[in-house]
Amino acid sequence: MPHDPPAVVSFDAAGTLIHLAEPVGVTYARVAAEHGVTADPAAIGRAFGTIWKRTPPPFSQTAPDPADDPHERAWWSRLVRAVFAETGIPFSDEAHYASFFDALYLRFEEPGTWLAEPGTDEILRRIAEAHRCIVLSNFDARLRRILADLGLLDPFETLFLSCEERLSKPDPRLFGRVSERLGVAPAAILHVGDDPICDWAGAEAAGFRHFRVGRDQQNLRDLLVELSLA
Repeated sequence: MPHDPPAVVSFDAAGTLIHLAEPVGVTYARVAAEHGVTADPAAIGRAFGTIWKRTPPPFSQTAPDPADDPHERAWWSRLVRAVFAETGIPFSDEAHYASFFDALYLRFEEPGTWLAEPGTDEILRRIAEAHRCIVLSNFDARLRRILADLGLLDPFETLFLSCEERLSKPDPRLFGRVSERLGVAPAAILHVGDDPICDWAGAEAAGFRHFRVGRDQQNLRDLLVELSLA
């Protein structure tokens, strides 16, 4: 990173600030059981991984016709339906699936579903004392409640969410919109994230600096060192 400190530190959400309390397949199978559908959590987890990798993010340049997914909730419904189809698990009818999906969608907003590493709140507070902080995420509007429940919302000046911007990382137009709205040159923004394509390559292509976190990478506490705040 250049010697000049960044004017803004931008954070990805899932995988960077927060993570699921349990594997996706476990939650999907539990909610399915509540609706009379038996599913193997491991099989659902494998199917989710397969479908996730081949499904473009909502509002991305490679996404299907926007009419197919008018909002992120519709995108999630299509993805979840594909996960269960991949495992050969049927729902009795459309109303049955709709009832299940409504409950599943709400479950991923409930307290306890998402966690943050211990000390994340303190790390963000220290960074926010020295830098403007924002969230730049392909998450949907549920993120505000999730961050608030975890005590992580206050350090952020604003949130740029794909569902509201109608663009998804790594689209350079989304990064450019962040720079323009904040009135800060791209090179003065440090983006922190865990995704090699959406966060690292996306930020670099847009002229942002980036800081890699996640498996086999650094963590948020290392970011304090990078910012000379440790």
